[in-house]
Amino acid sequence: ENELRGIRGQFPMLQHWVYLNAADQMIPGKYWIDAMRHVLALYEGGRIEDDAPYGPATHPFLTPVFFETIRKGAKLIHAKPEEVTNNYRVMTGANLIINDLIEWKKGDNVVFTDMDYPSIPYILLNLRRKYGVELRRISNVNGEILISDLEKAVDDRTKLVVVNHTMPWSGFTYDVREVSRIAHEHGAYVLNDAIQAVGAIDIDVHKDDVDFLLTGSYKWQCGPEGAGIFYIREDLIEEFDPDFRNYIWADVPGGIPFGSPEHDNIKHWDYPLVKNANRFEMGTTTTPILFGWNATLDFLLSIGIKRIERRVRALGDYAYDRLSEIGCKVVTPEDRRKRHGLIVYTTGNVKLDKKSFEFFNAPPVGHKPIKVSLRFVGGIGGIRVSTHFFNTKEDIDYLVELQERVLKEST
Repeated sequence: ENELRGIRGQFPMLQHWVYLNAADQMIPGKYWIDAMRHVLALYEGGRIEDDAPYGPATHPFLTPVFFETIRKGAKLIHAKPEEVTNNYRVMTGANLIINDLIEWKKGDNVVFTDMDYPSIPYILLNLRRKYGVELRRISNVNGEILISDLEKAVDDRTKLVVVNHTMPWSGFTYDVREVSRIAHEHGAYVLNDAIQAVGAIDIDVHKDDVDFLLTGSYKWQCGPEGAGIFYIREDLIEEFDPDFRNYIWADVPGGIPFGSPEHDNIKHWDYPLVKNANRFEMGTTTTPILFGWNATLDFLLSIGIKRIERRVRALGDYAYDRLSEIGCKVVTPEDRRKRHGLIVYTTGNVKLDKKSFEFFNAPPVGHKPIKVSLRFVGGIGGIRVSTHFFNTKEDIDYLVELQERVLKEST
């Protein structure tokens, strides 16, 4: 109880809201706000240098924190540091992977689903227009993607299989290792958009055998918006030579030669990119955000992702059961192996779902608002509840209490 009180104390907005909305975005954590304030205070004091031993520099990659976030991000997903670099958000990394790294030609196909978050399908639409790539979209079955349907969709012309590790619209969570097995049998890559899973459950990229994993820092990861993880499997790093060239990651012997009187902007730069995941780093993160992200990773790792997962799943189970008890239809799969704390339910009536959502946001005087989301895609959806490790059973009971009130008033 004392530990939970301390954790909840890191999120001051919990004094004013019942927050069940980590799948949308997280409320600010004191740990990352303080870290960013520290950077800004150093800026204000004139501490901005080309070569900073610690603190803000003219560029984030000149700070030790840039590399600390890589090591800690790798630890969070059980990767090697060489396989990870910093990334702005899923859409940024996905554009590089799909539009730069993978070579497409007419007759190729890409497999995805009607529940994938639209940031990647929007990129895929351009492949169809530009190269004539076939888009094979699997339809959900009551909010789930059947492995048998995925297996039918993948063939030897499949270049890429896209998965959302956890679906933002239903909470369905893949057996990603099985997806990788199917894809790799046909020589296809697997791209895992894991933004709705990293920070909530323990993900091991090596056990899952994915080729790429992307996430952002601002949802279940409990960090500031503007950072995240780009993972590429080690044996693929040198397979790809990106057209996006970040000169910072040229493998220049002796490092950047700006201090040399003989510096030549061709001769001294005519080297390949480094042989780690930084060759895919696009310079999209900023120093204050990275300091906040570094503090966030410290926070998550100090609690322990396995402990976080146990609590997230237990609260997800509790929400699933309580909502079912009052007659709501839970869209999220009943099978515990196919879900965690992202629970979607409906009253059975879209208008009543919207009325409930509005009531949660603006309850009667003297009641705390409840922050949840209202989400639909592919013919499924409803009210989305996110039970994270800082939440309590009392939060869920309060949600159920207000939901029951709306149901009774509607009859």
